[in-house]
This record gives sequence, structure tokens and C-alpha cells, in this order.
Amino acid sequence: MHKKIALGLVVSLCLSFTITNSFRDTIQEKLSNYLDNYPEKVYVQTDKPYYTLGDDVWFSTYLVNGVNHKKSNKSKVVYVELINEKDSIVSKKQFYVFNTNVAGDFKIDKNWKAGNYVLRAYTNYMRNQKADYFFQKQIPIWNVAETDSITHVTPQPNSENLTEVKEIELKEKPEIKFYPEGGYLINGLASKVGIKIKDKLNRDITLNGVIKDSDGNTITSFKSFQYGLGIITLIPNEGQSYHASVMINDVEYTYPLPKALPSGYNLNVVNNGNHLIVKVTTNAATGLKNSYLLAHQRGAMVYEKSETENTNSYLIKLNTNTLSDGVTHFTLFNNEGKPVCERLVYIDNPQDDIAVNLNLSKSAPGVRDHVSLKLGLADKDGNPVTGNLSMSITDVDAIGQSTKSGNIKTYMLLNSDLRGQINNPGYFFEKDGDPKRRYLLDLVMLTHGWRRFTWSEILNTSQETPKFKPEIGLYITGHTTSKRKKSNISASTRLTFMGTFPYQEKKRSDSNGVFKYGPFVFMDTMPTILEARINEFEKEEYKSNRMVDIHLLKNYSPSPKLDRKLSYVSNFDDGAKISNFLKKSKDIFEINETFLEEARLLDEVVITATKKSLEEQRTQELNEKAVYGFPTNRIDMKEYESMENLTFLELVSMVPGVNVANDSISIRGGGTPSLYMNNVPVQIDDVITMTGADIDFIDVLKGVDAVYFPNSGNGVIVIHQREGADFFAKNVKRKPGIIDFTSTGFYTAREFYAPNHIDPFGSTNKQDIRTTLHWEPKISLNTKSISSNISFYTSDIRSNYAIKIEGITDSGIPVFHLETFSVE
Repeated sequence: MHKKIALGLVVSLCLSFTITNSFRDTIQEKLSNYLDNYPEKVYVQTDKPYYTLGDDVWFSTYLVNGVNHKKSNKSKVVYVELINEKDSIVSKKQFYVFNTNVAGDFKIDKNWKAGNYVLRAYTNYMRNQKADYFFQKQIPIWNVAETDSITHVTPQPNSENLTEVKEIELKEKPEIKFYPEGGYLINGLASKVGIKIKDKLNRDITLNGVIKDSDGNTITSFKSFQYGLGIITLIPNEGQSYHASVMINDVEYTYPLPKALPSGYNLNVVNNGNHLIVKVTTNAATGLKNSYLLAHQRGAMVYEKSETENTNSYLIKLNTNTLSDGVTHFTLFNNEGKPVCERLVYIDNPQDDIAVNLNLSKSAPGVRDHVSLKLGLADKDGNPVTGNLSMSITDVDAIGQSTKSGNIKTYMLLNSDLRGQINNPGYFFEKDGDPKRRYLLDLVMLTHGWRRFTWSEILNTSQETPKFKPEIGLYITGHTTSKRKKSNISASTRLTFMGTFPYQEKKRSDSNGVFKYGPFVFMDTMPTILEARINEFEKEEYKSNRMVDIHLLKNYSPSPKLDRKLSYVSNFDDGAKISNFLKKSKDIFEINETFLEEARLLDEVVITATKKSLEEQRTQELNEKAVYGFPTNRIDMKEYESMENLTFLELVSMVPGVNVANDSISIRGGGTPSLYMNNVPVQIDDVITMTGADIDFIDVLKGVDAVYFPNSGNGVIVIHQREGADFFAKNVKRKPGIIDFTSTGFYTAREFYAPNHIDPFGSTNKQDIRTTLHWEPKISLNTKSISSNISFYTSDIRSNYAIKIEGITDSGIPVFHLETFSVE
């Protein structure tokens, strides 16, 4: 009998050991897959937190690997949208990210309505997760042309001044929430309970109270600190319930604490800065044997422990000098593989500290003065660090800048991983190694419910191909159908980009008629021709070969729905600064209106002395487009503006030696010439409907002048399309088997403009008032250039100016720096 029992125990032990190892392998596999298919993060730095109608939004967009914050090797394409109060996208830009960050801008239309806009940024690959993970930043926009415009947008309520906590007079019952450490209160086990207090205006509240049991006995007292946070330690007893009691205006308000479980687990963590003390306890009958403790940072495992002993508690000391900055997740799984406790801890490793070295050529420049600065990064040992940065210089009196405000460091390391809103997050990073701030940040970890990484999603995620794939360029896709039968058919297709350097490619659509060209990387727009033939392309064609319809697909999917509650809110609660900003913006508006009126008067002056030089410049411009050399004959439509209504055939018939009969062309002494549009071969049917309004110039090449082109024995005619007058976008008669359109490429940001007060031709009598003194969207520090030299000019305003630098190193460490200087 005893032998049977012993054998049963051995089998049970082996089975438990096998289950534990199997579960550990599953966890390792899931984490490995998560790292291989890592999420992406996007952050956008803007030059200012708020704007006015007619203003420019200057920004720099950062795209990184969501786990290690290094350059993403998945997506190269990022979308940035500006969304109004009615949740309509008023402007959308598509960018190609060459190296971590890319410059961008929005022009705020004067006819838009003032309000709280949202700037949103994401990649197509990020759409596989919830839109919660998109970067969303709230941007107020005022209308200074209206006297009551300040009432259109009100400052956001934020935390009180964190350097001096002030009690807010409460007139109604506040909201109090309780967060037991690890997730649950367990009878007989000591547990810390985080407390979060807010009023109905979402303000953080400082408040005193007590905890009582169901018999009315006071167990302990509590007080909330900054951010409305507090903490208590409680050992629940069986048969008792607990509640918080607070007195407001001599009225008692009570709040029930979560009900304690009869048995369970507790996960306690004490953050001492350079090390963590982790204590795991349970009162469950099975104890902690075969439990599994795991710690990870954004999905990258940093610690694991499989408990093999039959114990009810254990203690771990974990040094933090090998961990990266950011949120660390501790999760305890029981012997059935279920997550039963979780605790978030913030790691601040001094090894990750990056110094920003900024040297100005003048400590106190004057108005309209030239200033240069040298910028570099260094690690804790003083070694140079490479990375990508962006920088804004703004008027402090008009633009509120504070080290407590959110920035790329707080977003990457806090807000983006927690997904919730943390007001004044920069407060936690102002003083390195400050125990008070570390303590408060630990309370934030204890009381924050939302997080990016959840085990339920990780463990239940299948390895199916993501619906939304990373984009590395632009594609031109669609399908071909029979013009007669209207069914999908395989056809020969030909794509032609009619740019400065023409490009042509052929491929056959598949059995379902589907074709796909790309990926392409080009900026702005490109005139494009897409052709299809039932058989191959031939010089002399039957009309039946063209009986194909071409159907294009949109370049990207519709934008996801916006959730405003998840918008990242900048701290702009300083009413005095906003009033000053609006005043200066009003002055700028009036100065610009006056300047424009003066410019209209100058437009009436006619200058004729440079006619010869303009003709020479025109000839040079056309010759640069004619990559084949000099033509035999040329028709420049600048000289024939009165003939813009003539067709291409009527125009080319004016050239000596060119004969036109019906819809055919011949050159005297030869046969039918080859036709080219912007140096790309075309057929007569493709250009026959063009008029002089579509054409910039026509070159005719004969004999040796045409040797640049193949098969040029009969001569060559090259049509150059007029810029800005897109022939392919016009409502012309379409020929079967061809469509023409303008392909939209990636947006290229405008260059930030500021007056050059040294150059007498670049300077004017116009008064120079700017709230943004300078904007530098992309500063690259690499091994060849470990520092960057930047120059700018001060304006006419004597004020204090803030230099705000944000960015990320090549090793994935976010960087933020803020300092000021005075213009005297």
C-alpha cells in the first residue's frame, strides 16, 4: 500500500515538473514571437503646444521599435493627421522615414474654426493593435481675428503646482479608487493598497481620511500627496469588510475597499533605486511550488524564477544596473499557468543618463542678432553619443515651457506603455535619484490600471499573418477587366512615371487580373500613365488589343476612428502665458495684413530691363530638361501663348519638314517619327488630344540630333508637359487600355522661414515678431559628425527664450533637454 502511494507521489511530482517546464517553454515562445513581431511607437515633437488660425505647425515625427526604442526595421511609412473638433481630418500627410525621424508641417487654414484639434500619428502596421497605441496630442487653435476667440478654447485643468501642494476646497463628493498591490486583498496577508483621489473636474486632490472595518474600528489613517496619490498597508481579517472614511464640510463620506479573497497570492515590490526587493507570499493550500515569476520590460524578459520548493513565501533582491529605463512588469503565474498577481515598477538606471552639451556663441544676444550654437550628446563617462534630435526655440513669455511637461522621454518610457494620461510627467525626471519622486512614481505604477502589454493578449495571440503589413514604400495596385465581357482577365500592363527622370516598367496581371507595382519612394506628385493590353505591347496595334479596363485601388486604407479621451495633453494651463501668446499673435496678424497690402501696391510696378536675361534663363531651363542635347527645331509655348487652343498636331505641323495628314505624322526625307512624352516613349493615340495649354515645349530632332534615342532613323518628336498644368488630370477623351493620373508621393516638409537680418536684401522694414524663433526638425549626430552647428537670428522682441531639444539615441535612449537664454 505504501509503495503505491509513493509511486503516485513520484508520478505527480514528475507531471508537475513537466507541466511547469512546458508552461515556461510556452511563455518563452510567446515572448520570442512578440519580440520578432515587435510593436512600433511613434512620437511627434511640435514647435509649440498651441497655435492660431493662419499659423504653421512645425513638427518632427519619430518612428521606433516599441520594445528597445531603436530604429524600426519594419515600417518606413508614417501617417500624421490633424483632426478638428468634429473628428474630421482637415489635413493628412504621408512621410517616408529614412532614419528614425522626419520633418513635417501643417498649414492652418485661416478659414478653419478655432477649437481643440488633435494631432495623430501612426504606421499602417500599428493598426493591427488598438488605436489606443497611436500617438495623439491635443492642440488648441485660436482665432485672433475675433475679439472673443479666447473663449473658443479653454486651458486644460491639470495638476496643481507640484512644488507646493495646495488643498482644493471641495464642494461635492470626490472620487476615490483603491488598488491592492498585486491585484487582490487576501485574508491574513499584509498588502499595500494604492489610493487615487480626484474631483469631478479631474483634478488631483490632497485629502485626509481613515480606514475602518465593518465594526467601525479605525484600522489606519491615510493622506494623499501630489497627483492625489496615497498608500496604506492592510492585513484583512476573515469575516471583516473595510471602507475609507473622509470628512468634507462636516459630512462623512464612505468608500468601500475591494473585498478580500479567502486565499490567494501577494506580490510585493520595494524599489530602492539601485535594487528591488521582491516578496512573494500565499496562503493557498498548494503553496508556491511550481509557480513561475517573470519580469519583463516592454516584452523583453529580464528575470524569471520557477519555484521548486514547497514554500509559502520567498524573497528576491534584484539589482537594476543591468536593466533599461522604463516600466518593468512582474507577473506571478500559479501552478496551473494562470497569472494571479502583477506589479509594475519603474526602473531609472543612471547608466542610461545622456548629457546634452549645448554651447551658444552669445550668452545674451541683442535684437536682430546672429546666434550660433553647437550641440552634442555624451554618456555618463563623457563619450560622444550618436542619435537624431529636433529643436525648437520659442518665446518663454508667450509659450509655456516647463521641465514638468510631457516630452519624448516621458512618452516613450511612461505614457505610451501605460496608455493613460499622466499629468506633468516630466516632474519625475527633474532630479536624478530623488527618493521623493521615485516614491511618487512608484505610487503611479501601483495605481495605474491601463498598460500596453497584457498577458491575456500575448498568450491568446495566434501566429497568423497580420492584417496590416509594414509599409516600406508606395504601391500602385489594381486589376484589369475585359472591356467587352466586364470580367477579370490577365493582361500585359505598363507603368510610366512622367517625371524629370522618367521610369517605365512592365508586368502581366495575374489570372484574377491583379497587378502590383512598387514599392516606390518619391516625393510630392508624379504624372503617371498606366496602360494595359490583352496581348503584348506592339508598335502597330489593333484596336481589339486595347479592349481592357484598368481599375486602381487606393494607396492606403481609410483612417481609423478617433478616441479623443486617449489624446496626449500638453500642459498649457498658464492663463497669463496664453493671453500673452494671443496678444503677440494678434500683433503678428496685423503686421502681416499691413505687409500684404504694401506688397499689392508693389506688384503694380512693371520691370522691363531684364528681358534679355529672362530669355537666356528660359533657354537654359529648357536645355536642362532636354537630356538628349540640342534639338533641330523647337516650339516654345511661352512664345506662342496665343496658340494654346491649337492641338498638338496643329502645333507640330508648323515645324519645317514635318507633315501632318489626318492622325499621322511624317518627317520629310523619312517615315513616321518616334514620339516621346517627357523623354518616355508614347503612341500617337496617347497625345493626340493634347493642346498648347498642356505643353511646355516641343522638340523635333532629325538626323544626328536624334541619335540619343533608339530607332531614330525617321526622326524623333519630344513633347514636354507643362508643369502645374496636368494634362492627365483633365477631362479628355479616354482611349481604351490607358488611364492617366497623378500619383501622390511622400510629403516633403517646407523649410522653416525666418528673416536674415544680416543680408540687406533678405531683411525688410517689416517688424519681426515671432513666437517660434527657430525650428530645427532634424539634427543627425553620427560617427562622422558627433556634434551639430546651428545658427539663427533673434527677432525684435526682448524676452527670455527656451531651447527645447528632444530626440532619441541610436541605442534607443530618449533625450530631453530644456534651457533658456535672454535677448537684451
